[in-house]
Parts: sequence; C-alpha cells; structure tokens
Amino acid sequence: MLLALLTLASFPDVFLGFQTFVSRDFGFFSYPIAYQLRESFWHGELPLWNPLNCCGTPFLAQWNTQVLYPPALFYLLFPLSWSLGVFCVLHLFWGGLGMFFLAHRWTQNHLAAAFAGIIFAFNGLMLSSLIWPATIAGLGWMPWVVWLTERAWREGGRTLILAAIVGALQMLSGGAEVILLTWTWLGAATLFEFIRVDGLRGKILWRTGLIVLLISGLAAAQLLPFLDLLDYSRRQESIPATDWPLSLTGWANFFTPLFHCHSYQGVFMQDCQSWINSYYVGVATVVLALGAMWRVRRGRVWLLAALTWFCLILALGDATPVYGWLSRQVSVIGLIQYPIKFVILPVFILPLLAAYDLAEKPPATGDKTARRNGIRGLVWFAVVALVLGISWWDWKSRPAGDDRTTVWWNGLARAAFFTAIAGGWWFAKKIPALTSRRLWQLLLLLLVWQDLYQHVPRTQMVNRAIYQPGLSRPLPAPHFGETRAMVPSTTGAEFGHLFITNVTTDYIWRRFVLSGNCNLLDDIPSCDGFFPLYLGRYAALFYNCYNSRTPGCNSSTPGQLLDFVGVSEILIGEANRCEWTPRSTGMPLLTGGQKPVFTDNRTAAQMFTNANFNPRREVCLPVEAKTFITASNTTVVKISSPKFSAQQIETAVEADAPTLLVAAQIYYHPWRAYVDGRPTRLWPANYAFQAFEVPAGSHHVKLVYEDRRFYLGAVVSLTTLAGCLIFYCIPRRSTRCEPPKGC
Repeated sequence: MLLALLTLASFPDVFLGFQTFVSRDFGFFSYPIAYQLRESFWHGELPLWNPLNCCGTPFLAQWNTQVLYPPALFYLLFPLSWSLGVFCVLHLFWGGLGMFFLAHRWTQNHLAAAFAGIIFAFNGLMLSSLIWPATIAGLGWMPWVVWLTERAWREGGRTLILAAIVGALQMLSGGAEVILLTWTWLGAATLFEFIRVDGLRGKILWRTGLIVLLISGLAAAQLLPFLDLLDYSRRQESIPATDWPLSLTGWANFFTPLFHCHSYQGVFMQDCQSWINSYYVGVATVVLALGAMWRVRRGRVWLLAALTWFCLILALGDATPVYGWLSRQVSVIGLIQYPIKFVILPVFILPLLAAYDLAEKPPATGDKTARRNGIRGLVWFAVVALVLGISWWDWKSRPAGDDRTTVWWNGLARAAFFTAIAGGWWFAKKIPALTSRRLWQLLLLLLVWQDLYQHVPRTQMVNRAIYQPGLSRPLPAPHFGETRAMVPSTTGAEFGHLFITNVTTDYIWRRFVLSGNCNLLDDIPSCDGFFPLYLGRYAALFYNCYNSRTPGCNSSTPGQLLDFVGVSEILIGEANRCEWTPRSTGMPLLTGGQKPVFTDNRTAAQMFTNANFNPRREVCLPVEAKTFITASNTTVVKISSPKFSAQQIETAVEADAPTLLVAAQIYYHPWRAYVDGRPTRLWPANYAFQAFEVPAGSHHVKLVYEDRRFYLGAVVSLTTLAGCLIFYCIPRRSTRCEPPKGC
C-alpha cells in the first residue's frame, strides 16, 4: 500500500494525464516505436517488418518493440500519449513490489523487505529507465523471476509453471541486458545451491533446466526471429563494445550522484557515459550493504557480494583486463553493448544486502551495545566526511563557469538524508512501544524515498500534445511506397549535440529533422532509423561505407545511392540552420529492365562511388546468380500501379523478354518473391537490396515478408502455453524442500 502511494505521489502528472515523458530516448525512440506498434494493432496487422526506417527493417524481431509482450495491451488500448508513461511507472511499482516479496523471503523481516522494495523501485537506475519501456519492464520483472525460480527449486509442482510464466513475461518484455543479468544471478545461485546442498542437487538441476526450457518454449515466437536477426545484424561483427564504461571515479556517484556530471536541459549525465544519468541507491543502502558483507555470515550474502564486485569491475570496461578477457571467452557479453550496463546487477543486489543488514539481530549485551554505538558513530562521521569530501573534490575540479553550486548542494542534501535515515533507524530500534516504533519505521521509509526521489533533477516532462501526429512535417513530405527522406550523417552529427533550452521547442525541432524514429509519428519513410540491431548489409552500406568519417571512406552519400533508394527530400544543415531540400532525380522504389552485372559483395558495395554506374540501367547481382538468371541486357518493362503495404509489394509486370525486377528495399531472407503465384529466387541486388527475374510476357508479381521462424515459434509458444495450463490445473502434491540453514 505504501509503495503504491509513493508511486502515485512521485508521478501525479503522468497518472492524471497532464504531462508525460520526453527526455532523451523516450521521445526519439520509445514513443515512436510504441506508436508504430499501436497503429499496426488498430489496422489489424502483425508488424513483422517496418518499411518506414532504414529502407526496411525487421520490427517484431527487434528485442525491445514489445510486439508479443501481453501487458503492452495497456498502451495499445488506451490513448498512447497517456498510457505509455503510466505503463512505465506501473512497472517501476511492480519491480518494487517484487523486491519486497523477494527480500521478505530471504530475511523474514517486514521492515528490511519494505526498505529493499522502496530502494529498488526508486533508485537512479529505475528512474532513468522510465524512458525505455522494454528496460523498465525487464527490471520490473527481475525480482519476481528470482523469487519464483528459487521457490520452484524448493517446492516444485505448480510453482514451476509460475516461475516459467514470469520468466517468459520478462523475456517478452525485450530488456535483453536485464534478462541476461537476471539469469547470470540465477545461474550463479543454482551453482551455489548445487555445491552447498547435498540432498537437493538433482532436483535443483532438473527443475532449473525445466524452467529454462519452458521459458524458451513460451517465448519462442519472439526468440526465434530475434536470434535470426541477431545472426544477420552488425552486432555479430565482433566489434568490441568499449564505449561508455563506468569511470574509475564512478564509485563516488554512489555517494554523490552528480559527481563529475554535466547538464543539458536540466538532465545530468556522467562525463564518461551517456546511457543512464544515475545509478544511485542511497548512501544508507551502500553503507548497510557494506555492513552486511562484513558481519552477516551467510553463504547467499557472500555470493551477492562477490557478484556485486565482479559486475562493478566489468562495468569499468577496458580499464581492467577482466572485461576484455571475458568478452573474448564468452561471446554473449557482446549483447551488453556498453560496459556501464553491468551496474544493473549491483543495483539489484545492493538493496538485498542492505535488507540483510537491517534484519540482522545483534546480541543484546550492554558492553557490546555501547561499543556498537561507538562504531556506528564513527561510521556516520566517516560517511558524512566522505560525501562532503567528494562534493568538495567536484567543486575544485570543475572549470570556471560550470555549475558548481548544484553539485555542492546535492552533496549536502545526501549527507543530511543519510544522517536523518541513520537517526530514524536508531530510534525505530530503541523505542519499545509498537505503535511509536512503527511510526518511526514509516518515517524512515519516507526519508529513504525522498532521498532517492530528489537525488537528481526530475526527468523532463511535457504536455501530451507534443506527440500529436502531423505536428511537424517536412514539406512536401515523402510518401510511403513512392519516395524517402534522408538525413546525411554529417548533418545528423552536426545537430545531434545541439539542444534548445525549452524542451518542447527542442522536441518539435527534432521531430522536424526526423531525429531517431520520429518519422514514424508522421508516417514518413526514411533511409535512417534508431534501433539496437541493424541488418548487416544495411549497416555496411550506409554506415561503414557512405555515412562514415573513417579514413578511406566517403564522407557523403553518393548521388547514385540517393537516386536508387528514392530520396526526394534531404536535410541540409549549415551555420546552426537546417532545411529540407527537394531532390527530383529519385527513382521509383520498384524498377525493372536493368542489365545484370555479376560481381562479388565488396565490388557491389563500392559501386555507388563509381560515377559511371547508372542504377537505372544496371544492377549488381552476386556471382552465384549467374547460372540462374537468363536476362542479359536492358529491356523495356511496364510496371503497372505497384501497391505497397508494410509486408507486401504487389504489381503487374509486362516485358518483351526475361527481365529483372529491382526493389529498393533492404534484402533479408524472410522476403519471398512470387510470379503468378509461383515462388522464384530472390537475390541481393546492388549489395543490399532485392531483385528477382520475371519471364517475358504479362505477369502478376508479389514480394511478401514471410517470417517462417516466427510462425514456427508461435506454434511452439502456443503448444507450451497449453501444456503449462493443463499441468497447472491438474491437482498435484507439492514436493516442498526447506532451504539449508545459513543461506
């Protein structure tokens, strides 16, 4: 009840619909993705493919689009500008509630569990993650997955089904890094229990394996397309992810959250990374967690402490040899793109360690009590001195003209809250009367919440009308199936770090220049997009070659490529000004009659730099296609009124001789070509696009996106769900096993 009230008190404008989030990725990535999903839902379509970004890209297979996440129905059914923000905040509450149950199971102490729940719900990582629905949803399910999986180890029976369903919900939420780190903890805990408990080893192993198998089955409809996209994406290029590590001084931000941070539009970010603006869990939480590591003699506490330190070392990235060595040995580490993301697990663990310390009951001996009070006084003095020292360090190290006062006052506030929380905890333990003690405990929890809620400036919010479709469109706007817009990388880099002080004006301007995925809000097809996974051919062509500033690469996209992909509007920026400039030479997105030129991939990727190459008359095909293609010269082709939809292109073609039909859409193997209803081979054309041969005469042709891995996964998921429901409804005797003492 208290957690629900605190959640409402923290975000009243969001719940009442007066304002919603806009800061950083929420406005440029999360909201447009949710808008695209909602539009598909109300048009009765399953969005397997997104034709509006990156010259076409998979949509459902991306790990954070939440197409198959059941709670996403909330923002699909209700007005999106209100419901998406509420959806994120409700997962914050859900995570705190799950942490309460998990901490209570481990400590058997209501105060310690409530403390851990509030810390987890309102820590800096959770508040920062409100801009990512997938991440906050994954975090919201994290304690539930751990709690129910550990229950399933002991009890078996129906608890196995509950653990599998909760694990599948987290899997479908799309927070890939959160899921990976959740199972890092569970894997370590499984190994720990296997070594420690003689009588339960077999049950722990097979029950854990069964839960993993059931989760994989329940989430197969999402996992199979995702793994397929991952295999074809540029994350498989083994490029080391060394950007945005935790700095060597990042430990100081656990005590003073604004230490070595810079501000834009009121949002403070660390100098070394721009993923989250805080991972603060409260000074009191860190002190209690360190106390648990020191004095609580339990195996689980030691395991929690070891994982905390290990993940903090990994978060430092290449500052230590550990990250580089582990990433070479375990390829899945590449899914965690930025080393700073390893702080997710310590932020999850620290409230649990603090709960253990709060629940620990020291022996009631007079001499030892006095000694402990003296030690507590010294700890308080040392911590306050450390917080103030860090604030002074930041004050002295900032250049003249920077905002020093904000960080200094923030540090003073953290020291004051720590003092108040320590005092509240001391009084709550000393007062014998139950009613008075509970009031002090309530005051303690409110102080903890206020410390977290105010530790950084609030996330920027705006009026919901800012997301209204058609609010800002380049004129004349490109139309789907006809032309595309493009923001060159040089222009995007020039304006990417410019910010207008007024948040509303800044976001409207960014919608105008189609930042991130803002083109989805106005149904504008674009050559660009902002996704965690890009098809390898698209990434190699647009980023590695033509939109790259790497020495040896071109600094601007050649006109042949712009013509071929149908660019009719291009953003030109100079001297802090930008405007959309029309282009009249763009080709239709579906053309035919070009002469085939057979070449290797490298040559095909470089062809657009050759001024002699004419995409209207030539098309590059892979060498292996030569034995299958009968067309040899340019031909006259009549393409009658092609019809474009999200996952299908359909038209009538008439030609005097065998000819090639070329689509300026990124090649991906689930696309299938049909001529008069009969399948025909689809080839990569001009390195990254699509082409297939059409015989002479008049024919009806189709390009259809058929993700067979999704259909197979859907069958597996539905079958697994049916099996789980049947098993759950059959009465069974629970095999309950008690945990060993000392855990």
